[in-house]
Amino acid sequence: MSYGLSVFKASGSLGFSTADITWQFLDQFTVAANASVSENYSVASGMTIIAQRQLFNSPPDAQEDFVPNVSISGTTVSVAPQSGKSSAQCIVIVLARDE
Repeated sequence: MSYGLSVFKASGSLGFSTADITWQFLDQFTVAANASVSENYSVASGMTIIAQRQLFNSPPDAQEDFVPNVSISGTTVSVAPQSGKSSAQCIVIVLARDE
């Protein structure tokens, strides 16, 4: 017998199951405005890594803020401002899953 959580769609078909592979929290860090940061996660070697960006503060009305670009190469997550644009402070959440 297996244990876990199954979520079914209104049609009755399976929508999500924890018996499947799920994304696991790996790290969270804050990147200052217009900063570049690179983090290495050797513990996640052989896993698939993704990153989510979230603005640290909401921009004032009539102001446009840009989140920085995030690139992932192997186990390294790099964050840098968009080319030619000022980036806002943001939170980067890193997730990983074993394939």
